[in-house]
Amino acid sequence: MGFLWFGKKETSKPAPDGLVRLENYCGIYEPVEAIIKMYNGNHPIQQTVNAFIDSEVHGYNRERIISLLKIYKDLKQKDVPHQARDVELAEPTVRHSDGVYEPYELSLPFKCQRYGVVEAIIECYHSNVSVDRTLKFLREAGIHSYTTARIKKLIKIYLDLKKKGESFNFTDIELLEGPVGGAKSAAKSGSRSSAKGREASVVDTDDDREDLPEVDFDEPLPEYVDDSVKMNREEKKLIADALPIFSTLNAHVMVVGKGLSPALLVTGPGGIGKSFSVEKILSHFGKKNKDFVIMKGKCTPSAMFEFLFKNYDKICVFDDCDSVLSSKEGIAVLKGALDSGRSREISWNTKRADMVDTFDCETRKEVLARLKEWSKAHNGKAGVPNHFQFEGSVIFVSNMTRKELASKDSALLTRCDLVDIKVSRDEVLTRIRYLLPEIKIYDANGKNISKSGLKKEVFRWISSPTFLNDRRMRNKAIDFRVFIKAYKARYANMPNWKQMAFSN
Repeated sequence: MGFLWFGKKETSKPAPDGLVRLENYCGIYEPVEAIIKMYNGNHPIQQTVNAFIDSEVHGYNRERIISLLKIYKDLKQKDVPHQARDVELAEPTVRHSDGVYEPYELSLPFKCQRYGVVEAIIECYHSNVSVDRTLKFLREAGIHSYTTARIKKLIKIYLDLKKKGESFNFTDIELLEGPVGGAKSAAKSGSRSSAKGREASVVDTDDDREDLPEVDFDEPLPEYVDDSVKMNREEKKLIADALPIFSTLNAHVMVVGKGLSPALLVTGPGGIGKSFSVEKILSHFGKKNKDFVIMKGKCTPSAMFEFLFKNYDKICVFDDCDSVLSSKEGIAVLKGALDSGRSREISWNTKRADMVDTFDCETRKEVLARLKEWSKAHNGKAGVPNHFQFEGSVIFVSNMTRKELASKDSALLTRCDLVDIKVSRDEVLTRIRYLLPEIKIYDANGKNISKSGLKKEVFRWISSPTFLNDRRMRNKAIDFRVFIKAYKARYANMPNWKQMAFSN
């Protein structure tokens, strides 16, 4: 059972006279091993540099090659058993312009259907795959929250635990990692490696920020981030996420929060944190119920219409309100609200006893005056306008797929910005782990019952192969709701809480 497939490299063509190519010096074509072999073959350093350039392998300049050779010589002089991968692990944090190198006509697909990301990193290590190439595999798999420094840190934690002969799983390695990109060292984290010691130190605390995975923006940014754009550290942290699609969502919501976009449509399965991201970003730009308002659950077309009228100048978020799409009237109201045009006129053309004709009113002041007149003539009863100008913004969060929405009305997809979220089970687990310190869980009375240690314990279970490969989880999704249900069972001290987690 493995996740890596190593394609056999074809026999390289004879190199032209005077040209040294890397594949002549390294069977599996790992740059560090090639550097060492060329050094042992008495090739000048500049010739090694040229070989990298000629073979189109980037990220290795003269200074870095010298640094690696010094490490190699030092290990050899100390008579310490080592391999090329050990040389790279001992290398100081690497900072080079492109962050990854492009291998010469070689493709090693990264597959992670059966492994978590950390386990995949360790598998790469045991397969003599370099840190740079492991990073490239992760990038190709759409996983962008790992840097060379972070991969090295995880491997060192793994080696430390293995050296101590302690029992652990791959989730424990990541939990011992500490803040992502932070100053806490792997060695310091490893000192808390016994399961009993870890639980004793965290279960009784309510401080969820003790191990908040902060992002170090001095590290090379993921390839989807344009580092030429200047942005303050706080907003960069706000956009950052374990998955690039959620970083995209965060950025779109930020554009709405800054008042630059009037409408955003978010689609994707439930329970993956869409609403969490939207509210988190909007809270950075204003206060709930003052600057932005949220309507959740079942919603009728008339209720949506009145909600938009009442909050005509705010950011209106409709969360899980797919029921409004069951009628033509509801679709018409939503299309009007999601229109990205400068002027958005929203109308309600059904006959109602409290409907007031305001089609000829050009300003909100005129609409309110017309409603006041109507109310006075109807013994103080409140009326509803059949037409008004909407000046706010709308974010519609749907559990439908893009295809399902298009079947309702294809115009919905073309009127505004759209973020269509598709994630795998592994990606959902990656995101839950990333957001673990921020996840708040409440009891039936609204009391926060979040405990840092318990959250880690529950996450270990729902991310374990035992849980994921159980027949009861066959064809079932893993999401935040599964985690929260399991957490509440564990918090209640149910002895069979692990079995209860399967009933989702």
